[in-house]
Amino acid sequence: MIRLGIIGTGGMANAHAKSYQPMKGLSLTACCDIDEKRAREFSERWSIPRWYTDYREMLGAETLDAVDVVTVDAAHAPVTLAAIGKGLSVMCEKPLATSLADARKMRDAAKKRGVLTMVNFSYRNSSGAQAASQLIRDGGIGRVIHVESSYLQSWLAQNAWGDWRTQTGMTWRLSTRHGSAGVLGDIGCHIYDLTALLCGDIAEITCLLSTFDKGIKGNRIGEYVLDANDSFVSTIRLAGGGLGTVHSSRWATGHLNSLRVRVYGDRGAIEVDLDRSYTSYRICRGANLKKAQWNEVSCKRTPTQYERFIHVLKTGKPDVNDFANGAKVQAYLDASLRSDETRQPVRVKL
Repeated sequence: MIRLGIIGTGGMANAHAKSYQPMKGLSLTACCDIDEKRAREFSERWSIPRWYTDYREMLGAETLDAVDVVTVDAAHAPVTLAAIGKGLSVMCEKPLATSLADARKMRDAAKKRGVLTMVNFSYRNSSGAQAASQLIRDGGIGRVIHVESSYLQSWLAQNAWGDWRTQTGMTWRLSTRHGSAGVLGDIGCHIYDLTALLCGDIAEITCLLSTFDKGIKGNRIGEYVLDANDSFVSTIRLAGGGLGTVHSSRWATGHLNSLRVRVYGDRGAIEVDLDRSYTSYRICRGANLKKAQWNEVSCKRTPTQYERFIHVLKTGKPDVNDFANGAKVQAYLDASLRSDETRQPVRVKL
């Protein structure tokens, strides 16, 4: 029986617990949150025997095989490193850390201790994306020449998710003092990961970030200045030589949560559009090239990231989406920030 502890019991942790609960051979053994009421209610909701308000106490008191870190981003590194220090395997929410230095420290500590790791890049749950990635790696559209990737949300422009001016739970996304890395850190990590999953490593990034006036007096909500970036646009050079664009915004009216990657090779093209489908992709190649005709390809279900993590724990075989991949995505975020600061292309250092 695999004994799993969950650290951080906010909104996203419920999605984790819901996914883990039906799995055979797994026991949700303990949970932890700095908010006592939230930790207690979470343990009751998911029938978790024990709850804590200090992760160090939980790690010292419990006999665990692994932990799932679902804290705020700034706590990912200290909590994860403490768990690794106890010899525990770790699933960590994205982004892996708030700095490249911390992400590398987490990667290296896990490797040194020999524990198993994963990062919850949840859009890897798409069977369409996974199948398209495999086809591209197998040369199904030839050499990748160009890629166009976007992750668009609209909650700053329309009230579809509630009013960010009055919902305190959304403020953290808008203020660096509140721990936000803006749209780049929040959802940029997802679109960079999905782009690399489909196209391979990114070698160079030229990025512009922007924070727009939101019409709020003093540009603040309470004590928090609304200074986190709202939009970014990057041009990229792939390690394989192809070029592309990656962009994201919270001002994209008409898009609730839209991810799309279009990959163009010298013998065909693939489109993964998660608004259209999680379980299929579109392709244009072969006899369809002359008429520019696209076909929809349905894909078999792929294991979720949660299922993959438990499989990793049971088999002892690492997943490709481990802390090394998380640190790689962190390097893309770091290169994007440095490019915006210098107004120059930045080579990605992995």
